[in-house]
Amino acid sequence: ELVNDCRSLASFTLRGIPPMVAGAAHIRVTYQVDADGLLSVTAMEKSTGVQSSIQVKPSYGLTDDEITKMLKASMENAKEDIQARLLAEQRIDAQRAIESVRSALVNDQDLLNDEELSAVKNALVLLEQLQQQEDSLAIKQGIKTLDAATQEFAARRMDKSIRFALAGRNIDEIGK
Repeated sequence: ELVNDCRSLASFTLRGIPPMVAGAAHIRVTYQVDADGLLSVTAMEKSTGVQSSIQVKPSYGLTDDEITKMLKASMENAKEDIQARLLAEQRIDAQRAIESVRSALVNDQDLLNDEELSAVKNALVLLEQLQQQEDSLAIKQGIKTLDAATQEFAARRMDKSIRFALAGRNIDEIGK
């Protein structure tokens, strides 16, 4: 479930991906093993079609006993591995939400009254605290709390953007 628990068999670089915000790149990784045990790994960035691949020869210095031990360990630790992955994912989602709201506050804090601003800041502080804990469900709830606290703010920001985009234009210009 976690990359840091995996044994590296080979590496390659997927070049030519344009800069994107965190989480925007979607990489499709395909693994194929042929009849001779040759592993082929292909990675493709979906929006650009940029692709790279590598072939890994079988065994890579592992004995049958080592492979068996690795498989047993992966099954024995599956539950903990899944929990660790879920925690890591929630922490990443929380960080994205925090950064997004902080950026929105820098640009449009004036759209909130004092009470609303206080609620948003309190939800931010709570999520930052929860993010440091080991409870993925609590972090998920913190994200929901921040989302609820910022719903009206998001709507006002959207209204502001639409007003700006439509300012000084007549109905005939908008349809074109």
